[in-house]
Amino acid sequence: MSANDQNKRRTKSITMKDIADALGLDRTTVSKALSGKRGLSEKTRRLVLETAEKMGYRKDVFASGLMTRKNQIIGMVVTDLSRGLFSAVVREFQNEVKQHGYGVILCSLDNTEDGRATNIEQLHSLRFQRVSGITFVSNGTTQIPENYFKEFVDNDILFNTLELSMHIEGIDQLFFNHRKAGKELTEYLISLGHRKIAFLTYSPRLQVYQSTRERIRGYFDAMREAGLAPITFFEESRYSKTYGHEVQMAYDVLRSHWNREDPPTAVIGANDSFALGILHALKDMGYRIPDDVSVAGFDDLYAEMGVPSLTSMKMPMGHAGQLAARLLMNRIKGAQAARPAEKLTIDYSIVVRNSTGPVRQ
Repeated sequence: MSANDQNKRRTKSITMKDIADALGLDRTTVSKALSGKRGLSEKTRRLVLETAEKMGYRKDVFASGLMTRKNQIIGMVVTDLSRGLFSAVVREFQNEVKQHGYGVILCSLDNTEDGRATNIEQLHSLRFQRVSGITFVSNGTTQIPENYFKEFVDNDILFNTLELSMHIEGIDQLFFNHRKAGKELTEYLISLGHRKIAFLTYSPRLQVYQSTRERIRGYFDAMREAGLAPITFFEESRYSKTYGHEVQMAYDVLRSHWNREDPPTAVIGANDSFALGILHALKDMGYRIPDDVSVAGFDDLYAEMGVPSLTSMKMPMGHAGQLAARLLMNRIKGAQAARPAEKLTIDYSIVVRNSTGPVRQ
């Protein structure tokens, strides 16, 4: 093929007929595969999708939506992209939706100090784009007025939520089991022989993530069941949205509250940045990790940045994004349209690294 022919092919819009001719299939089969309809084998569907990708096929989703009044587009509303924790949710959500021949419009909302969502006018644009469905991903504190959700219900736009509780019927809701994670991490340290285990977090008086509140509750559960006295270190004055600032805050809190005469043998940070701050503070005070004190955190986002690397409770963010997309697509395509709405809980998993060890006798 000449360079001129190649350039012509690049500029020519690839059609479903082109894909059908290339594979020796009929156009109906190609159409079913690209739209995600049932009735095809998984092998055929993947062959069509891979060929379409290689040939540069791009479906005009807006034109196809003129007949159905819905485009093959899914909205995703995220209320906390600044910390990086939800990047895996977005990535796997997009990958799953793509397998069904749909695209994604991403809306990022900010929130004020008291948790109210800002930039919320973006939600109107999703309805105007005639999206087929929406997943709302919350950091557990952002408050979106319920009238916005009612607007989607009134316009027959399906949606589900991740880490966002609501009272609207028929909505699938996904949550992480933060309390169980706090309990399991504490129980792991207890199994290593630790009895004086501290937890460093924000004061309950501050507006904090739901995950932060639930993790320390799990810690209290484990300590109570083991007959141990809780030890808590609180950041009382301010709340930070940045991981770097949290590292410094945890460093300052630990050094100001540390009791050298009767120190804990293990300290848990409310997240990995708190745990990193704890790690730096202990090392600066001359403690060896984990020989003298064990340190652990949550999220498994920056745990490998520690020296030694941190034991952390991993949030399965990618799995959550994939599951949210799959539930939504099943509703849209009618495969599970009649199924009652579910509230599903997703568990953490522990990643043991070099910052934790048996208590020294």
